[in-house]
Amino acid sequence: MNSKVIPQRFFANVREYRQKAALLSKIDGIYRPVTYGELGKIVQSIALVLDSWGFKKGDILALMSENREEWIMADMANLSIGAVSVPIYPTLTVPQIQVLFEHSKPRAIFVSSLEMYQKVMDSGYHFERIITFDKCVEAENTISLEEMKIQGMDLLRRTPDWFDHLLQQIGDDDLACINYTSGTTGVPKGVMLSHANFVKDVENSIQIIQIFPSDVFLSFLPLSHVLERMGGYYVPMILGATIGFAESVETVLQNMSEVQPTILVSVPRLFEKIYATVMSGVQAGSNLKKKIFHWALKIGKKRMNAIIQQEELNWWDQRRLALADKLVFSKLHKKTGGRLERFISGGAPLSKEIAEFLFSAGLKIFEGYGLTETSPVITVNGPEHVRMGSVGIAIPETEFIIASDGEILVRGPQVMQGYFKDEDMTREVIDEKGYLHTGDIGYFDKDGFLYITDRKKNLLITAGGKNVAPQPIEETIKLSQYIAQVVLIGDRRNYISALITLEQDIIRKWAGPQNISTEPYTQFVQNPAVVALIQAEITNQMKVFSRFEQVKKFRIVPNDFTIEGGELTPSLKVKRKVVLEKYADLVEQMYLDQE
Repeated sequence: MNSKVIPQRFFANVREYRQKAALLSKIDGIYRPVTYGELGKIVQSIALVLDSWGFKKGDILALMSENREEWIMADMANLSIGAVSVPIYPTLTVPQIQVLFEHSKPRAIFVSSLEMYQKVMDSGYHFERIITFDKCVEAENTISLEEMKIQGMDLLRRTPDWFDHLLQQIGDDDLACINYTSGTTGVPKGVMLSHANFVKDVENSIQIIQIFPSDVFLSFLPLSHVLERMGGYYVPMILGATIGFAESVETVLQNMSEVQPTILVSVPRLFEKIYATVMSGVQAGSNLKKKIFHWALKIGKKRMNAIIQQEELNWWDQRRLALADKLVFSKLHKKTGGRLERFISGGAPLSKEIAEFLFSAGLKIFEGYGLTETSPVITVNGPEHVRMGSVGIAIPETEFIIASDGEILVRGPQVMQGYFKDEDMTREVIDEKGYLHTGDIGYFDKDGFLYITDRKKNLLITAGGKNVAPQPIEETIKLSQYIAQVVLIGDRRNYISALITLEQDIIRKWAGPQNISTEPYTQFVQNPAVVALIQAEITNQMKVFSRFEQVKKFRIVPNDFTIEGGELTPSLKVKRKVVLEKYADLVEQMYLDQE
């Protein structure tokens, strides 16, 4: 076995954990398992059919689907014949997928449904084969995955040794995927990641985060995003753990109670919504309930500090903590399934206050940092190495340099092979010593914990020459239970301003007792009482910042930022450029007669 080839590691677990649940999917209202033994047979059958069609090592095969068990089956089959997977976000528009198809030139594609099939047809790109997860269409060169499995099982019976032959042809440095970046800063780039990139990143990350075969994951971030694919798919499949699939982003909390995961990988948006919901409930409660909550939080922080410092609480604090858990935190634990041991946060900055809140409630949260170009993890917090507000310590075999301008440079076995068909851009980001220039600004403290202060390209330089890092300001403002998203503005302007979206469910609940109509919502957000409330929230949150960093003006955007609207990437990061272009009129209103 080659220990740095993804499917070889997976099939070692197929042999060791044959009867264990590998995947859990909700079918007819019940979560049903697919064992490692069953999954291994399915992967083999799909791979053999791909091989019989003439697809071979190095061929590019695309995959466009929501998270579901067939995604895993298709990707692992691709990798098992040495093909290169190109995952496509199912939320992308037809013009967007056209660009990716024309750039990567895939020979075949797996799609989930009739909707995804129609997107492929509308793109005008010709595929030699189209495989649908749902049996939804009959057309030339199109087959359902179920039919493919039947054909593959027959091939497996007739040529039982051929699959192992295919598997042995794959090397460490062979490409596993071309992962297109989600495009917050421009046209997506195809990041080339090898089997060894991913396997080394898994092996080195779990030394700090401590993940085991007994763990159960809940998958809901897009598998097309490198964080979920590495952290929520390759990690459990390489270790022999179990993956449960959420039905959708909207049902994550319900599915957590059903799957009862021990670990969940997420971007900060989920944690922000949990925090906002809890704090809204506290605000709506009686004075007694508020006092009990804040007392419990105070005791919970003692637990957090004891865990971080690896100390034992004294007898009296243990008794008080047990009461705090029973009265307050047990409700939150029940909503997360009751077995959750670790939240892992990545993909975007996590507020220190939210991290401390979850940790205090007994839900350990470990923030990490990385890029698509680094497979993705390069630093992470873990049970024995945690510091709130930091993105953790360097994982093994990873080297860093902080450049003179504060940019983080990194070198290690997880760094990509380069950008697909773009040697010039590759040379621009990876220097002659092999260091990747991340584009992020940060620093290490004396104990080796990394702190990210902002994106290099996001720094705002005001007309007065002041450098303002928007990220910490935006994170702080979002601590308000009423505020969902913040985009700071001020580059070459006289002062800082902001575009804001609201947590609609919570702001509507606030409006009821105020006798303020919430419809139409576009007029509601302009109501003087709503504007005054948000102004007070911003003023309260901004106390810790310097005068030149203060938000002088803001406008409430009347629509949520969404993937469909183009303001969010599929991994829920805000596309600043799109937002500023889309709401240019609101921006200009804030600066009229002031320049």
